[in-house]
Amino acid sequence: MKNKLHFPALALFPAVALFLILFLPIGGTFVQAQTYTTGVVNLSSTAGLAMTAKMDIGSQVTLTLTGPTDRWFALGFNATSMGNGIDVVRVHANGTLSSFDARLGGFSAPTADLQQNWTIVSDAVVSNVRTIVATRALNTGDVNDYIFTAATGSLSLIWARSGSATYSFSGGHGSNRGVSTANFTLVPQPPAAPSGSASQTLCAGALLSQLSATGTSIQWYANPAGGTPLNGSTVLTNGLTYYATQTVSGVESTNRLAVTVTLNTAPSSPTGISGAAHFCYDGSESYSISPVNGATSYVWTTPNGATGSSIGTTLNLLFSPSFVSGTMSVVAQNTCGQSPAVVLNINQHLPYANTLDISSCGPYNFNGQTYSQTGTFPFQGTTVWGCDSTVVLNLTIVQAFTTNVSESACGSFNWNGQSYWQSGSYIDSLQSTSGCDSIVNLNLTINPITSTLIDSTVFDVFTWNGQVYTTSALHTQYFTSIYGCDSVVTIDLIIQDSGMNELEESFVAYPNPINGNQTLFISGISSGTFRVFDLNGSELGSGSFTSQIDLQGIQPGMYYILIGSQRKRITIVG
Repeated sequence: MKNKLHFPALALFPAVALFLILFLPIGGTFVQAQTYTTGVVNLSSTAGLAMTAKMDIGSQVTLTLTGPTDRWFALGFNATSMGNGIDVVRVHANGTLSSFDARLGGFSAPTADLQQNWTIVSDAVVSNVRTIVATRALNTGDVNDYIFTAATGSLSLIWARSGSATYSFSGGHGSNRGVSTANFTLVPQPPAAPSGSASQTLCAGALLSQLSATGTSIQWYANPAGGTPLNGSTVLTNGLTYYATQTVSGVESTNRLAVTVTLNTAPSSPTGISGAAHFCYDGSESYSISPVNGATSYVWTTPNGATGSSIGTTLNLLFSPSFVSGTMSVVAQNTCGQSPAVVLNINQHLPYANTLDISSCGPYNFNGQTYSQTGTFPFQGTTVWGCDSTVVLNLTIVQAFTTNVSESACGSFNWNGQSYWQSGSYIDSLQSTSGCDSIVNLNLTINPITSTLIDSTVFDVFTWNGQVYTTSALHTQYFTSIYGCDSVVTIDLIIQDSGMNELEESFVAYPNPINGNQTLFISGISSGTFRVFDLNGSELGSGSFTSQIDLQGIQPGMYYILIGSQRKRITIVG
């Protein structure tokens, strides 16, 4: 019959006289915050036409009903067969369901309730399976609605579907209707989120396992909900927030503890130690550093011979008089480690006292003061480090000696192991018996020892120093110079016969060789002009003459006298 829902088979199952157990509470008082569920109840397993139902009861009822997509299907509550007043829900259209909430008037099709108390949350079709999720209050106050109770227990359900692909209600047979039992069990409530600090500070490189949370079976996530638990060896990232759950009796908390991570590092080294690296002994010195960002304390290392301790930025040290030098250092530290050490080398200087016994051969300079007399002179000052300094000078002035010596010699002079070949003034420093300098000034005159060779080829006759030579030979003359030094003149003479009378006027120059202080006489030619050349052709002098030429000022050697077109070679000896 059209628009009638029939469950005739239900009356044929006396053995299935299932009695509704109306949510019998187990063990006492109902707790509002608890949730109960039937899980998925398989109503029909016919291939392509399967039906399931699932009910979750907490503060309200949530029904999840599935069935075929091409026909009507319905579900009744608290019933084992069709009867008047049975509360049902129905899927009677392939589109929007306008009257999902209905009731039975007996063995007939369900009719819509005047009050539609079910709210359809979703109505979806996937792979020919239609799934409807709907919610309503446990007790709607509508006499046509079944009253649900949040407790453990059993509920009898009746179900039916069309025997063909149609949304028109009609009767059917045993394969498209039936009775099922839904058993409500307590759904364990998720525990609260674990407790712990929402902001945690660790050291760089810390692992997820080092985060702190109080609870049971803690798991950490990267997100506030969902996701996969992180491995405990995950390296933490500075500034990120991590989320922790706890699992109690197999149920994981839905709420999560949010922990924002701050990662610290060991502090950097102090910028330097302020304080005296060199100081005069006074028993104590103070040293300090500037605070280091991130440091919680400081470790000072004092040198041997000094005492003092500090965990702050200032250190006072006491030094014994025996302390000379040593090294002090300081590091900054926090829970993440220590910085590299900064080091200061320190040196203690004692007061200075000394006595100087000085002998000086002349004025003595001491601390900017010149002392020229023997005596004792104290000095009070400071060392380069500013320490007291006392020096007593015992000074003895020893006079130096100066001697002047004049000497002359022929050729060279030997003096104190040194040979001198030229005239001049020479100074030699000797040491007196008192260890002072003894100065000797030598005024030295060196007179020459001459040895002259005259190599001359002449016609007919050769005259030198009053001696006339007419034969070729080596002729030697010895004499003493005006300085009392030996002089030797050797004449390598070649006399040639001219073989003819001179047709033109010629002249004779004598004496030749000539001493440097003699006058050269000229004969056999009229007066006129002369010129003097050395052997290299350089002119040394010129002038007029009548019968003699003055050669003073010309050094010993061989020269030429040019008169007119005639040239004579002369030799000047020392």
